[in-house]
Parts: sequence; structure tokens; C-alpha cells
Amino acid sequence: METISIFAVFNRLISIITLQSIVSDVFPDVVREDNKMESLRTAIHRACEKRHLVEDDAWVEKLIQLYQVQQISHGVMLVGPSASGKSEAWRVLLDALSGMDGVEGVSHIIDPKAINKDDLYGTLDNTTREWTDGLFTSILRRITDNARGESGKRHWIVFDGDVDPEWVENLNR
Repeated sequence: METISIFAVFNRLISIITLQSIVSDVFPDVVREDNKMESLRTAIHRACEKRHLVEDDAWVEKLIQLYQVQQISHGVMLVGPSASGKSEAWRVLLDALSGMDGVEGVSHIIDPKAINKDDLYGTLDNTTREWTDGLFTSILRRITDNARGESGKRHWIVFDGDVDPEWVENLNR
């Protein structure tokens, strides 16, 4: 069990009070309501039971935060040491969202370090101006072509592996 000093608790409390004071000064007529996301928490609980996982409150909070970040960003990066639960976290969240709203969740997992950049993203032949899809772009094309009803599903393309500045930078272009 982690021990926390009274000084650390006091500092955190002061920080929370200061933040709340700033927010209320900037938005004086707004009433803050806690969004506990109970339906998502229940769905996460069911997904954990299905996978025979023991829930930890801190881990569930991270799943809630991951969901909230996904609502405002099209790309999210989970970082942390090996065996820290990153892969299981996104899998549980995808299952929980599927159970909550009934939209099938599909994951496409790519190890970006297993293939070179051209095979990952695709290439343009400078002579013929012909485009050849890479693995990532072929998955995107399959999803957007909607030949088998892909538009009715939730698709997550997961780059699972060590972070490489080159492929991360190419995702930003």
C-alpha cells in the first residue's frame, strides 16, 4: 500500500481549490457537474468480467480518460512499460463501447517496425504517377470503400510496437 504524506494531500487539495477558483472566475455562470460515466463504467465492468480480469479503480479511470481523449482526437498514443496493460486497456475499452452502444468494434493491429515505411504507407511511382497502397492505406481504403458494411462498425487501427519517431511523424502528415 502506498503511503501519502499529509503535506502531499494538503498540496493537492490547495491545487484543486485553486483550479476550481480559476474556472469559476473564467466561467462564472456555469454550474459544474461531475460526469461519472456510469454506463461506460458498467460496460467496462462487464468487459472485464468477460475477459476474467480484476478491475482496479485507477486502471478503470485510465480507460475513462482514454475514452474522453478519443472523443476530441482522431489519434491517441498509449505509452508505458511493457506488460503495463496498454493493449488490454484498449481491448477492454473497445469491447465496453461495443457492449454499451451495440456498434461492433473492429481492431486492425499493425507492427509498424516489422515493415518499411513504403510498405506501411504506400508509394507513388514518380514515372507513371501510379499509387500503390501500403498496409495502413489498404486498411483505410477497405474501411472507406464500405464493401462489407464497414461504415456501421467502429474501427481502430492500432500501431502496436515500440515508438519510432519516423513512423509517428509520417502519421502527422
